[in-house]
Amino acid sequence: MISSMKSRSVKALKKSPRSAGNGGRGDKSFLAVAEKLFVTLETFTAHRDGELTLDQVTRKTGLPKSTSFRLVSSLEKCGYLVQNKETGKYSLGERFFDLANSTLPYPRLISVARPYMNSLMLSFAESVNLGVYDDGMVAHIFAIDSPQPHRVSATVGARAYLHCTGMGKALAAYIDRDTLREVFLKYGLPPRTNRTLTTEEALFAELDRIRESGISHDNQEDVEGVECFAAAILGAEGKPVASMSVSGPAVRMSKQTEAISAAVRETARRISFALGWTPTTNETSQV
Repeated sequence: MISSMKSRSVKALKKSPRSAGNGGRGDKSFLAVAEKLFVTLETFTAHRDGELTLDQVTRKTGLPKSTSFRLVSSLEKCGYLVQNKETGKYSLGERFFDLANSTLPYPRLISVARPYMNSLMLSFAESVNLGVYDDGMVAHIFAIDSPQPHRVSATVGARAYLHCTGMGKALAAYIDRDTLREVFLKYGLPPRTNRTLTTEEALFAELDRIRESGISHDNQEDVEGVECFAAAILGAEGKPVASMSVSGPAVRMSKQTEAISAAVRETARRISFALGWTPTTNETSQV
């Protein structure tokens, strides 16, 4: 399983193992600029909202603004960052995700799901995400961002709670109660917003509904103003191997609730078929 990417402040560079001793600045093969480039990228992977201004990058990394500007500009020209022309903010670019995805331990899953996910994105112009269960949380392993300026972007490698996210609840619906209670004991049921389900009773009732309907709805339960519709993807053995979702601003998503729900459910089924899943007689009757 993948683990979440973590940022490292440049303030720690002077103390970093890479900066001292073997592999540090005492090593003639060490390039300080390489470390600064990676620290800049890690700053973006750790930022939940996805977009940062140059001033924010400078503040978070501790680098001089002129250095941050050169690094960000270079990463943008190489395709690892992209600038929103309306806001002036920067976010991770397509080339970064291509590089990240090439090293993930789910190449076949991503390869099979990608065209179906791209079709969903083109249908609704909203972001489409793919995640897997990872030690009691859901880990994002692939994403196709909405082309719209105001969009919801997921960070590949980041992890999120099961109880308040669309993909998390879609997976949790197939996990036995005892295992879920252990997960909740470990991570709790923190109220991410005032809509978050924070009791086991309410959450288990919601998971029963999701298992029955085949669709999970994060109704601004993780982030205010953001809605998400998700469904589990089943493997050849009939067990969930991943979940996928469409997410976007609630003001747009709420106008397409039925259409998006139906499309997400059907797309998850098609990906499941492509992975070798064969529905039972009961499941076939629900098609």
